[in-house]
Amino acid sequence: MPDELGRGVSDNIDSAIFLQREKSFGESMNYSGSITDVAGITVGHYTDLINGTGCTVVLSDEPANAGMEVRGAAPGSRETALLDPLASAQWVNGVTLTGGSAFGLDSPGGVVRYLEEQGVGVKFGRTRIPLIPAAVVFDLGFINSEVRPTVDDGYTAAASASKDFATGNVGAGTGSTVAKLLGGASSIKGGVGTASVKMPNGATVGALMVVNAIGGIVDPENGEIVAGPQTSKGFVDSIDLMIESPPKDRGFFRNTTIGVVATDAPLDKIGATRLAVAGQDGIALAIRPSHTANDGDTVFGLSTGTHPDAIPGDVLHAAALKAVTGAILNAIDSAETLGGVLSAADAKSALAMKGNSK
Repeated sequence: MPDELGRGVSDNIDSAIFLQREKSFGESMNYSGSITDVAGITVGHYTDLINGTGCTVVLSDEPANAGMEVRGAAPGSRETALLDPLASAQWVNGVTLTGGSAFGLDSPGGVVRYLEEQGVGVKFGRTRIPLIPAAVVFDLGFINSEVRPTVDDGYTAAASASKDFATGNVGAGTGSTVAKLLGGASSIKGGVGTASVKMPNGATVGALMVVNAIGGIVDPENGEIVAGPQTSKGFVDSIDLMIESPPKDRGFFRNTTIGVVATDAPLDKIGATRLAVAGQDGIALAIRPSHTANDGDTVFGLSTGTHPDAIPGDVLHAAALKAVTGAILNAIDSAETLGGVLSAADAKSALAMKGNSK
């Protein structure tokens, strides 16, 4: 992994795909709020900074109608079939987002165990069965591929869930990176981000995203590349790079952006699924390219239904777009250098220092 800017990266990339940005990092980012601005939603993390992995839990105090949308070609998940609008289960108790690839799917078992102890879940006789779908990101090899989130780690994340939580290098975002088209040495640190949108009638849409994409990150409001593959001249445009200078090895199945879009507006399972679809559109706005053969992009939609008024679907769609793009920008803004992978802010600072030394 890199410990200096641009190591191992050719300086011969076509200048036509280079985009230098003069603004200081984060100056133009426009996002605010948190997914926990949606009443009844809490978030907990288990974070292992030493080994570069972790898991994140999004819980709903009351059962939430839920749906999901998968657009990436390499997803990993658990208990997601119950989100099909035709499935008999009408609601879930939360969602687990985890590192560790398929191995990390042990961690939702700890969330289930914790919630069972709290008396949460579908009642079957004397037993309650919590419904916790899950999705994974691939962080194996970021620092230590032999350590993955476990059942106990999922339990810890669930037990810590609250309205206040950290972003950046935490939970499932601990080992996340972005902008990988020039390889790991030129990538940028990803992480967990969150944002929310309050509508005029008081309803709220919030998002939490784990950003671990092969593509670069773009502020959709102004087109600024806020995290791209590093070169000696700065960040390059990942879409142009994919077209003009496609690498031989793009890191198949080593990526994925996953997340949750939640609202207090009342929705059935079909409405919650459409909310997840809107979340995927938000990914496409801020991560370029997205939904590739190398990504397993997965978004869950949750409706707590605590707001008294129904909201038109197109209004929710627009709010979800803004919440998801804001959460993605927040993840990059909050991430810090770890495991030899520079944060976007540190990469820009290193480039500026290198320029000043000439």
